[in-house]
Order: sequence, then structure tokens, then C-alpha cells
Amino acid sequence: MTKNYLEIPEELYNKLSDYAENDQLSIRLENQQILLENPKINHTNKQNLALHYFIVPSLTSGIIALLIFLSTNHPQIAFTGSRHLSVASLSIILSTLFGFFGFIWTYLRKSCDLSKSKFKIFRETLTLSVAYTSISFAVQIIFWYIIGKTFSGVTFDPFTAGFLVLVFVGIIFYFLISAALSVTLPNLILLLFITFIGGILVSMATNNQKDWWQHNFSFLGTGEATQHWQFNITLIFSALILLTITDFLFAEFSKSSLYNYKFKIIRVFYILIAFLIAFVGIFPAQSWTMPIHNNSAFGLVAVVLIMIIFLKWLVPTISKEFLALSWTALIALILSAVAFMGIHYLSLTVFEIIAFAVAFTWLVMFINSLRGIIQEGNEWQVKLLQK
Repeated sequence: MTKNYLEIPEELYNKLSDYAENDQLSIRLENQQILLENPKINHTNKQNLALHYFIVPSLTSGIIALLIFLSTNHPQIAFTGSRHLSVASLSIILSTLFGFFGFIWTYLRKSCDLSKSKFKIFRETLTLSVAYTSISFAVQIIFWYIIGKTFSGVTFDPFTAGFLVLVFVGIIFYFLISAALSVTLPNLILLLFITFIGGILVSMATNNQKDWWQHNFSFLGTGEATQHWQFNITLIFSALILLTITDFLFAEFSKSSLYNYKFKIIRVFYILIAFLIAFVGIFPAQSWTMPIHNNSAFGLVAVVLIMIIFLKWLVPTISKEFLALSWTALIALILSAVAFMGIHYLSLTVFEIIAFAVAFTWLVMFINSLRGIIQEGNEWQVKLLQK
């Protein structure tokens, strides 16, 4: 009888032996990838798990909605609108509330990294739950706005309205539970982009009538701006997400043979950058907080410049393409500074936008480059044999 073998390097064999149960491993194909796993580990299907978790909260929300609708003594309940309690308003409230605590519960059950401190786990869990819940809240606002324009004046009896709340809460809750079960570094990077860019755009839009751009970019976070808390909260939560990304990235890096003191320096830089971004939001550009705000903003750009200048020393294996891109970013930052402070070609607003956009984009791209280095360090060549 023909036997088939897989010839693997000794280093890979040693790593796999740590996961094997009685020298046994299970193998499966998923998304065009081959996965080797411990056969004793209970691999619960994420979709089934999410379905299991979302049933009770959905039924609970439906019962709560029905009781509230019946207590209003209205024979018909509005689909949307503010005339009285509607399907839309109650769906948003209940899905946000249940989703927030559901995300926390699910993520804590899933996360079992004992190497992290309790404070890091708490910060990470709270940050992600608020970020994902906020995104689902924003999506619901947009969705119900469109529904309100499309189905203006539509009403339902309390039982049908309660059932619709159950359905809509179930959809949002399922999304949040699935997100909690699928937190990965690429997802976190996408979350950072959505939080940062989305929050900034909303702040710009809400201050359009005040011509914020005639002042400066930091005007969006001052007391003179409309709902200035949006801008400041965006920066603070972006900083917390960046800290979470840093934890994820270097926790993975620390398991690699490539990890050394230079990568520890990079980690310190990212933590410092996260704190500087948070300080820009915590200390608005007004009164006594102005010096801290300005120094934090300039410090952020300065740290990025230092990282680019010493990039080749910090990461000798960095690709030539990213190195060239980094020097392009460095030149762009220097030229924009000269155009603003030297020849006064750029306004303060344009200079701040350029500096933040370049620095933020480079930081995210650098994270992706470091991920690539980790993946390259975890690749081995294997050979299929048949005897």
C-alpha cells in the first residue's frame, strides 16, 4: 500500500510538536489555506457560536419592546419617526445596549492570552467594544434615516412592531458577536481607519457652517466648534485602538526568532505615538491646554520623522519599496513644513491636514510591513513524498 509523507524542517517539527496531542494533528482546508491544529481542541464553528449567543438577547429585546409598546396604549406603532416610541428608536437603543455588553462577554470568553495583564485585557476589551458598538450605532442611524425617507408614515400593531425590533436587534447583535469572535490584526487596522477617518469627517461636516477651515484643524476640538467632543473622542479612541494593535502585533512578534531590542524600541515609539494622539484630544487647542496640545501634535510628527530616519537601522530587513516610500513621506513632511513656516504658501489648516494624513498613513503602512516580516519568518518549505 502506498504511503504518503510530508517532509518538514526540524524547526517546524519542533513548533508543531508543541501543538500536537499524542503526536496527532488534524488538518483542514479553509479559504484556500491548509490549517494544522490540535484535534482535541474544540473548534466551535463561529457562525453557530454567534447564532447560539444571539438568540437569548434577541428574544429578550423583542419581549422588552412588546411590553413597552403595549404600555404606550397606542394601537399603532410608527416604523420610524419621533412622534412617539418607534421601531427604529427602540431597535437602536436595545441593539446598542445588548451589543455592547454582548461584545464584552464574548470577547472575554474568547480571549485567553495569559501573557497579558488584567489591565491590558480590560483596556483592550473596553476599547474594542466601544469602537465596534459605535460603528454599529452609526450604521443604524444611516440605515434608519434611509428607511424613514422610504417608508414615511408606515405603522404596525404592537406585536408586529415588537417582532421587528427582535429581528433588527438580532441582526446587529449577530454582527457584533461575530466581530468579537473574529478580532485579528487586519481587522483592527481597518477598525482604526474607520474610527479615525469617520470621526474626523463627521467633525468636519458638523462644523461646515462655522467655516472651521479658516481657523485651523485643531479648531474642531475646541469649545467654539459644534459638538467638539466628537473630534476629541475620535482621537482618544484612535489612540486606544493603536495601543491594542501594538499589543497584538508585538505579542505575535515576541514569538518570532526575529524579535530583538530594536523591535522593543519600535514598540516604545508606537506607545509614545498613541499617547501623543490621545493628548491632542484630551487637551484641546484653547486656553491653558494650548501648549500641551501643540507640543503633542508636533511631537507626534517628530517621532514619525525619527522612526523614518532610523528605519533602516531599526529594521534592516525592511523592503526597498517601503524604504523608498518612507523617504518620500519624510520629504513630504519637510516640504509641507517649509511651505507653511518658511514661505507661508500653505495655511495652518492645510499644513496640519497634510502632516496628520502623511504621518497616520505611514504608521499604518509600517504596521503592515512589520506583519509581512513576521509572516516571512514563519514560512517553511515542505516536500510531499510518496512511498
